[in-house]
Amino acid sequence: MNTLVRFLAFLNTLPARFKGLKVGKNSFLGPGYNYIFGNFNGVRLGKDVYIDRNAQISLIGRLANVGSDNEIIIGDGTKIGRNFICVSCKKIRIGKNCEISHNVSVYDHEHNVYNRKIPPTKSGFTKIREVIIEDDCFIGAHSFILKGVHLSKHCVVGANSVVTKSFPAYSIIAGSPARLIKKI
Repeated sequence: MNTLVRFLAFLNTLPARFKGLKVGKNSFLGPGYNYIFGNFNGVRLGKDVYIDRNAQISLIGRLANVGSDNEIIIGDGTKIGRNFICVSCKKIRIGKNCEISHNVSVYDHEHNVYNRKIPPTKSGFTKIREVIIEDDCFIGAHSFILKGVHLSKHCVVGANSVVTKSFPAYSIIAGSPARLIKKI
């Protein structure tokens, strides 16, 4: 990145930095991210991370009454497309050199909507389980990675997939719910 672009990228991240965001060298967080209501104290971007515009990265552990020690960690060299949503009550870790396409959502929790007597907006969450996406993974556009998922090294997730369970290294997965298509 040239000096002007680097400076503009730095200015763009200032609101999030004031709210606790840790940003590695040459990392970029695109314009339009949700900094007004976002909690970034515990969000760490490694070096050379690129996140395109309109990202929503939020730590909501305190809001969900499950503690304030939650975190989101994005490893060095990871590239993420526009409209990325990453919301954590506990921990979401994305490894190094991952490629995450646009409109991908990652959650380590889900709403408890199973009690008829409590409205969904007041129902809280089911059991919260961390999400781990290891190094060199590719996540296709419009995919969802849900609580408790562990994608091992070099997994490939097809577009429009809903990943509800973990997969071993070098898996190609797709579908709703995602299933193993083949091993690399």
